[in-house]
Amino acid sequence: MADLKDFTAQSLFNIQGWVAIVTGGGTGLGLMTARALAANGVKVYVTGRRVEKLKGAELQDSTSGGSITGLQMDITDKESIAACVKEISGKEKFVNFLVNNAGATSVNYGPEGLPKGSPEEISKTMMNNQNFDDWLSIYKVNVASYYFTSVAFLPLLCAARDHGYAEAGSILNISSISGITKESQNGQFSYNASKAATISLTEQLAVDFKRPELEVRVNTLAPGYFPSEMTPIDQEDGQAKEHFRTKWGIPFGRAGHPRDYAQAVLNFAVNGYVTGSTLVIDGAWLLAHA
Repeated sequence: MADLKDFTAQSLFNIQGWVAIVTGGGTGLGLMTARALAANGVKVYVTGRRVEKLKGAELQDSTSGGSITGLQMDITDKESIAACVKEISGKEKFVNFLVNNAGATSVNYGPEGLPKGSPEEISKTMMNNQNFDDWLSIYKVNVASYYFTSVAFLPLLCAARDHGYAEAGSILNISSISGITKESQNGQFSYNASKAATISLTEQLAVDFKRPELEVRVNTLAPGYFPSEMTPIDQEDGQAKEHFRTKWGIPFGRAGHPRDYAQAVLNFAVNGYVTGSTLVIDGAWLLAHA
């Protein structure tokens, strides 16, 4: 039986000295992730295309020893991914945690909502709402980029075992509650389908990467409503509870807090017995599926 000290939060979630990569880490959920890791002593590299956002995210935490460093990388370009891996390889000998967070949203029906009229009118509206390029572009960002980024960083993840760690690094893919729900959420079909594909990709990678020479865990976090550039929330505290209950269908009457998100991320980082799993972190999920 383990000593009681092994069950303390400090021991269970000790990631001091780790190296992590967070794609799309300059804003929103990616920045929440990076800051949570840095606060616990992790050297975090955040990637993205917007240099100003990356620079704004950078920090050095003198208390924990953690840091955030921005590196420009286009997740939809294999050469850019390879160049970023090469740059990080020149600085680090291993990576403990890769968070594929960068994502894109899609168009929906708009403020008028569900198309109305005859079957012909509904068909025309839905046909004209998007084109094939719209679907392909969002899959490129939300699915294909996760595959190529995971594969590119695989050697650095496995190298953690060669530098004093009992386990190889792991991967966390950020999907969405939209990848699980059975409704289109006002017609955002391509986005929801891409996030469902993210979950499928995670499960496939988890199976392929479990082989003894790799032993890389791969999991998915499916968040609901958290403040971000993709999910702006502008309600004042006094209005928030009723706003979230009526408009968003969240019985707890609030959006997710950064603390909620950080707790979920840290669990995936440290729990070496979890792979191929999807965690829903959304206060409306039970109500919507009761």
